[in-house]
Amino acid sequence: MNSKVSSKVESKGSKSTEKTWGSPVEFLMTCIGFSVGLGNVWRFPYLCFKNGGSAFVIAFAIMLFVVGLPLFFLEITIAQYSKFSPINVWKVVPIFRGLGIVSLLIATFISIYYNVLICYSLIYLISSFFPTLPWTTCDSEWNDDKCCIPSQVDVTNTSLSIGHCSKFTETPAKQYFYNYVLTLSDDIGNFTGVNWKLALSLLTCWFLVFLSLSKGVKSLGKVSYITAIFPYIMIFALIIRGVTLEGALTGIEYYILNINTEKLLNLTTWTDAASQVYFILGVAQGGLYTLGRYNDFNYNHQKTSIFIAILDAVTGLLAGLAIFSVLGYMSTKTGISVPDLAVGGPGLSFIVYPEALSLMPFPWIWCIFFFVMMITIGFGSILSLSECVLDSITEALKGIINIHGKETFYRFLICMIFYLIAFPMTTHSSLYIQNLIDGYVSGYPFIIFGFLEALGLCWIYGITNLKRDIKLMIGKELNYYWIACFAIVPVSTFSVFLISAISSEQLTLNDYVYPAWSHAVGWIIVIIVLSPLPIFFTLSIRKTYKRLGRFDWRDFREYLKPDQEWKPAKSNDAVDDFSMKKIKIESGIDNQGFTS
Repeated sequence: MNSKVSSKVESKGSKSTEKTWGSPVEFLMTCIGFSVGLGNVWRFPYLCFKNGGSAFVIAFAIMLFVVGLPLFFLEITIAQYSKFSPINVWKVVPIFRGLGIVSLLIATFISIYYNVLICYSLIYLISSFFPTLPWTTCDSEWNDDKCCIPSQVDVTNTSLSIGHCSKFTETPAKQYFYNYVLTLSDDIGNFTGVNWKLALSLLTCWFLVFLSLSKGVKSLGKVSYITAIFPYIMIFALIIRGVTLEGALTGIEYYILNINTEKLLNLTTWTDAASQVYFILGVAQGGLYTLGRYNDFNYNHQKTSIFIAILDAVTGLLAGLAIFSVLGYMSTKTGISVPDLAVGGPGLSFIVYPEALSLMPFPWIWCIFFFVMMITIGFGSILSLSECVLDSITEALKGIINIHGKETFYRFLICMIFYLIAFPMTTHSSLYIQNLIDGYVSGYPFIIFGFLEALGLCWIYGITNLKRDIKLMIGKELNYYWIACFAIVPVSTFSVFLISAISSEQLTLNDYVYPAWSHAVGWIIVIIVLSPLPIFFTLSIRKTYKRLGRFDWRDFREYLKPDQEWKPAKSNDAVDDFSMKKIKIESGIDNQGFTS
């Protein structure tokens, strides 16, 4: 493949896109940046600690290789095979064509709130250059009488004196986050104006997104070298420093060295593992459809999929080492136990860890390293998600209006619209709104999408067709691992759905309980995201009914056949026969609904 983005001439039966990756390495780097996100830094380590240490790693590994990796591989497969955008890629199973729109809506909502988290990190990064870290003192205007410093550290000689704080007091780091960065109100309905620090920071972040995506995958592929590689430099720097600190082993023991096998009998452990797999691999979010469609038709994405899955798991483990080694040091210095320090979500990254870094010699350096890592990791994910949305919208606009030569302007316009949609998250209810959207969008929409995707590709389109298509692309037969996974992944994803439904709990934010109306808003968001499913299902049934001129249960398989436009992107390799017959294979019977 050329080292430059190339153009392709469309021919009859071809869905080739105008652009491809500059090189296979660009695709790999972008996938790494997309999959390795903030969830690896603050969510995976906390879930490990919460769910029995190494016991959670076992559950996570099972979910990763039984559910996550097969879905990751399948999403790239159908996009690379057809070169269709997320809007059209589900012509493979027309009754599930709504999944393409669902993936775009999920990507849109995640992009909107994800960038808010990045803008928090930008504020912290700027503050890390101050002579005195602002989350280390109680002398600032945002501090109140509850502020108490559990330790005073002289960074020149690392001497320490323990303060007398109680559970009724608050650390400077906590007050800096809630009272200065967020200026958080006491209720989601209490907006009380705009936090202009957040508003300006968020505008900067969206402008950086636009600059990175102004030329589509051409610019995304170049930026990905930074967003994929630089975070690992920072992670290893933090690990090397962290494990050499006094008390580091104490934190690591709580994190990973202990194993509580009883946690494997807890449904919550498995739902946490499944949700973490969905989120960090980026399945059910549309991004992989967009990244995969720009691959060369014969690119071996099988190796890439396995590599990314393993790297994701390793990255989560490494991030945990970096974080819990420093928490062990903080526990030794302050006398606060590691379980009391370990919290999940933004609290870990924006309260506990900055406070822990401030106890180290030369804390400014480590804070700068950490928040640069947070920003680059965050951008690696949001750029791919945003490109999924921008690419699909601009492609749809081409069929409505003439945007030739104006794509950059429309990309800028869409980024600014996203900024305006996210603007409520710059008010004094910011964290409440962000947490609400995150909780509902990354819940049922993810697991329902995962189940329907597995059902549609593995059991309706069928393993036989998948084997043929993949062999056409990479020139190799699928091994037994993939065949076994494709056979059982619809069952495993449905099990995840059932377990999640049984063990679901009402969304909260620390001790804050959301009012009933906000939960209603959350469910409205879920309905909006999933609404394309019944709409396009009905349209597909109606289209087939009109073609057949009757509705008979004996025509059932006609309703499940791929669209006539579903063919390989290479026009000379077009496959016209999708007869879907009953075929006996080693693992059972494929396409049981298509007996002739």
